[in-house]
Amino acid sequence: MICIMRGFVSTILSLSLALSLALSLVGTCIGLAAQPAFSQTSPQAGVSLLDQHRAKANENVVTIISGNPNGGYLTIAHDIAAVVDDGDDLRVLPIVGRGAVGNVRDVLFLKGVDMGLVNTVTLNNFKRSHALGRHVAQQVVYITRLFEDEFHVLARPEIKELKDLDGKEVNYSDSGSGAQLSAQLMFAGFGIKPKEVNMGQADAIEKMKRGEVFATVCTCLKPLRPYQAVPKELGFRLLPIPLDGPMLDDYVPATFTSADYPNLVPEGTAVEAVAVPTSLIAYNWPANHERYRRIARFVDAFFGKFEAFHKAPRHPRWKAVNLTAELKGWTRLKAAQEWLDKVPAQRSVPSASPGIDTVLARAQAARAAPASLVEQERLFQQFLEWSRQQGK
Repeated sequence: MICIMRGFVSTILSLSLALSLALSLVGTCIGLAAQPAFSQTSPQAGVSLLDQHRAKANENVVTIISGNPNGGYLTIAHDIAAVVDDGDDLRVLPIVGRGAVGNVRDVLFLKGVDMGLVNTVTLNNFKRSHALGRHVAQQVVYITRLFEDEFHVLARPEIKELKDLDGKEVNYSDSGSGAQLSAQLMFAGFGIKPKEVNMGQADAIEKMKRGEVFATVCTCLKPLRPYQAVPKELGFRLLPIPLDGPMLDDYVPATFTSADYPNLVPEGTAVEAVAVPTSLIAYNWPANHERYRRIARFVDAFFGKFEAFHKAPRHPRWKAVNLTAELKGWTRLKAAQEWLDKVPAQRSVPSASPGIDTVLARAQAARAAPASLVEQERLFQQFLEWSRQQGK
């Protein structure tokens, strides 16, 4: 009996010891599982390595709202990112947007949007209409005026001029785009009443082939790829747009040649049209705000590296940008104006005497030599040299 009791006690003690060891191991495993995946800490106690990387990645990021792949805004935003983005010290993220009208709204209201590409027709319309309030001109500032987006009206063969579109289906481009607003204002100003439809350029061209749409509109940087791809045998054409009436306030002269669109413009001829200046805008943050600091950092890199935009594979139209050109009726971002005030004028290429409109000078050069981009550039540079001599 005594032996049996001793065996029973021994068994109980063994089970108890085993249970204690098991609980100890479970506790250790739970403790290990509760530790973060990255347990290294920074000199600041309690900050994980993961948190350090997250903070660094978000510290110097700026965004640019642009447009869809059919137009030129996304190409321009990509060029800016390619030149200015240097990794963790300054990240530039292009964002696909709806176009100029949507871009103004996004800069004003959307979290995380720092800058946007917008044409002057859109800016001035919001300023006049008060659709976004009475203080848009104080809330929005521009960093620089860029190049001009040509006003394209691509039409079917039976359409010879703008008035032939009265009562017919016309694509005004995507809803919320600057092209839509420009088309609405232009046709209303000329007293023409098409039936507005809204879609991308490629979709509109397919509908034009079937006779469901008679024209499509785009305020886009030429040459526009979907238009270049239109087969010559379709007989589509670019309509002339007069610099008159509703086009006088916000537009400058422009020309389409066979060099731009060989399948749409016969060789040796030109189509007289108009173009609208585009600018890079930002929200007018206070100078002591973190968002302002990031945009100011971007400005320093963008202006400081500007000569890199003149090299391939950047868009050739960067060569026409004058950083000192002003946007009438709007205020330049303080950091941008301070940079220009400190840096000699010759860093802003191309240079000309004060008061000289380089945009108009390029348009006049295009009129004088519509078939030769080389000759246009020669005439433009000749004009700049003459203007500098006159200013001495």
